[in-house]
Parts: sequence; structure tokens; C-alpha cells
Amino acid sequence: MTQKAINDTNKYRKMIKLLIAALLLLILLFLTGTFCDRTVAETLFSPDNTFIKVITSTGVYPIYAVQVLFYGALYERTLHSSKSKQFKMVICTFFILTALFLGFNGGKTLASRNNLGEIFPSFIGNLPVIIIISAILEYPLFFIGYFYAKKSDDKLLTQRIFGLFIVLLFAFISMQVMKNFFDRPRYRTAVLGYEGITFVPWYKPFTGAEKYVAAYGINADEFRSFPSGHSIFSSLSTCIFPSLAWLFPKLKNKQMQLFVAGFIFCIIIMFTRMLLGAHYLSDVSAGAIIGVLSSIACAAIQLRISQKIT
Repeated sequence: MTQKAINDTNKYRKMIKLLIAALLLLILLFLTGTFCDRTVAETLFSPDNTFIKVITSTGVYPIYAVQVLFYGALYERTLHSSKSKQFKMVICTFFILTALFLGFNGGKTLASRNNLGEIFPSFIGNLPVIIIISAILEYPLFFIGYFYAKKSDDKLLTQRIFGLFIVLLFAFISMQVMKNFFDRPRYRTAVLGYEGITFVPWYKPFTGAEKYVAAYGINADEFRSFPSGHSIFSSLSTCIFPSLAWLFPKLKNKQMQLFVAGFIFCIIIMFTRMLLGAHYLSDVSAGAIIGVLSSIACAAIQLRISQKIT
């Protein structure tokens, strides 16, 4: 094993240990939330803070941005591979279309009612706004990924990227399944005084969400409190941020610092979600647990890949 392989494996082993420690902390927070959700929510609730709304909107950005970035890198790797022209054309077209789709969804999510749309309601579902956001914040990353992949001599870059993508997909599917299973009302809705919509612990079934949506004209998303999607996405920054070192030379030896930055980012987003009444403590900690478990899986995959370096 080369010195580079040794250094990389040591970093990922250390990262896994830190992630396990973070997981234990999040489990403790989840248990605390299970018994103290209402008290914590009442103490923190500050729904009209515009600055907090801006900060919380950033929580969904990394998961879309990193995929557009790395699809640009995959495009470069495929384009300059020894595969047949027909194969390269098909795969490169797929990468472009997928990046366009993800970039658009990233822009749409940023403009949604749980993000910038909460500050600027006219952004919600506004196609020109979504296209502008995507064009400024998402699509340029594809070309950046292409440019830096062209300069990179990492022969395992493609494997690293697919390892990350598998983990991100798993986390996203987990979020969708759980949000559709638990119809928990958000705290900001529970305090509005609607008959039948009150505080509900995460472990108690809540029935009648569709009835209340129809009766009161409430957005169905107000019954998707558990777990927190923002917390899942932001906690994935513990594997997303370090992955930037694969592409950018100046970040090569800063994976641990990027990991710490990702965890701090996650904690900040969790706190903002509670401040806005979008989630309870158990919601954000459960979301972060899913994200951290996914990051542990990602670090384990990257550890195996790094051991292939010769």
C-alpha cells in the first residue's frame, strides 16, 4: 500500500470514529426530544426571523450542488475514456440530462415554501425564478466539475463519486419513506389553534391529515414534520464537504477540517429548523441520525476504495 493510500485510510478511519461519536450525541438528543419536544419547541419558537429563514434555506443546497458538480466530473471521465464513441455519447447525454434535472430540482427546492419561498412567497413554483436560481447556483458547477476532473490524476475518482451517490440516494429514499409514514404536524401549525391539530409525539400515530388539509386549506407539507429533511440533507455534509478534496487540489489535506465544518453546518441547520417551528428536537435529531449513518456508510465505502491505491 502506498503512503497516499495509508494517509487516506487513516483519515477515513478517524472520520468513522468521529461519526460514531456524533451518532451517540444525536441519539441522546433524540431521546431528550422524545420526552421534551413540546418544552423545547415552546422555548425556541421564533417564526418571524428573516435571517434564520435565509440560513435554514442553505441546508438543502449541498446535496444538489455536489451532485451537479460530480456529474460534470463523470462527464469528463467518460468523454476522455477509451470506450466506444456510441457508448460515450449515450452515457455523457445521460450525465447532462441528470445534471439538468438535479440542478432544476435544487433551484425548485431553494425557491420552495420551506426555504426562500417563506421569505418571498412569489418564488414558490415560479418557473422563471427557479430557472434563474438553477442557472446561477447549480449549473455552473457542472463545468467546474468537468474542469477540475480534467486536471485530476485520481484514477479512482469515478468509483469515489459513485460510492457517494449511492449513499445520497439511500438517504433520500429513507427520508421520503419515513415522511410518508409519519404524518406528524409541524409545531408552527400545531400552535395555530385548528381543532384536532395539536402537539403529537413522534411515536403516536396522527390520523386525518388529508381531512384537515381539505377542511382548513392547509398545505399537506405541514404534516411532514418527522423526520427533518433539512437535517438529513445538512448532516450529509459530513461526507459531502470532505468529498470536495477529491477534486480541488487546495483541499487535498483538509478533509478532516471539511468534515468538522460539515458537522457544524448540520447543527446550525438543525437549530434553525427548531427556531422556525418547522420541526421538533426529535425531528431534527432523527434526520441527522439518518444522515450520519449514511455518512458512516460513505466513509466505509471510501475506505475500501482508498485501499485500492497502488
